[in-house]
Amino acid sequence: MLVSIDVGYSQVKAMAENGSKILFPSVKASVVNDPTAGMYINLGHRVKIKTFNTTREELVGESALRSLTATTTLSRVKSEDIHDLFILTAAYLCGASGFTNLAVGLPLAYYRFQKNELKQRLQKINAHVSVDGGQERYITISSVHVFPQGVGVLLSVLLSDGLALAQTGKIAVIDIGYYTTDYLLFELIDGSPVPIPELCGSIDVGIHLAARMISTAYQEKTGALAPKFLLKELTSGMTIFFNGEPLDLSLELSRALARTAEQITQEVLSIWVKQADNVTQTILAGGGALLLNNYLSFPNICLPKDPVFANTEGFLSMLSYQLSLEKGTGTP
Repeated sequence: MLVSIDVGYSQVKAMAENGSKILFPSVKASVVNDPTAGMYINLGHRVKIKTFNTTREELVGESALRSLTATTTLSRVKSEDIHDLFILTAAYLCGASGFTNLAVGLPLAYYRFQKNELKQRLQKINAHVSVDGGQERYITISSVHVFPQGVGVLLSVLLSDGLALAQTGKIAVIDIGYYTTDYLLFELIDGSPVPIPELCGSIDVGIHLAARMISTAYQEKTGALAPKFLLKELTSGMTIFFNGEPLDLSLELSRALARTAEQITQEVLSIWVKQADNVTQTILAGGGALLLNNYLSFPNICLPKDPVFANTEGFLSMLSYQLSLEKGTGTP
């Protein structure tokens, strides 16, 4: 089975050749006994993983968000314990069983230094997995292909999105994640986009900057520390309460998003310098695209049909192509 999984700092996105499409927050938590004995609906997933010498159970996704033991990571190198838990959970939810061919991505800044280590580690994954009390399935990773983030976005657009690409000038891809933003600049040669290597890379600016700003605003207004996932709640349209009264942070949220968008724009344009004048189309992707679209000032911004899954879809296409080449059935 072919599965593409993008383990982001905020969300895990996964797609499979069978058409499955999975999305859940990149959060885990300890399993605790439910005092209501299941009388109410539980969001998220309860995951059980058995390996040769260990058995573990964790909450993953929405259910973990609401736990006092909620754990995520913003480390440059994701915790192996957390990362592999999300990989197995996403693979299981996509329907994986037995030998699984896996595609994953890395930010451009980390790609060259981390791809081989990540590939070698993921190829060692094999475990018996059960999610939400479902049938236990043995999952073993038979092959791993690691791709640079952002590249998947353009491939997704080219193959299946239906978005019309510019025919002249340069095409920019801005992939905004929680912790990093990847930027790529392509020159159009004979109608085909060709990357300009020195103008492709990553910056350590993403939605986490807006999250930090809104947390600071919350503390200034209330004198209390902000809830752990305040930005997620605000951008989901939830009403925030403090001392039993609604707390209006709409103005602060707008300012935080605008400042984050401004910083991303200025940092990327300072790298592209005069080349930015020749950009005729900017393809915006990633979870941050939905939040910052109205605040960014890149030229001719357009979004794929599903900006959140654009990388994941592109990785799946590249995985299929790479495997066909290995079998001698691919066409360049």
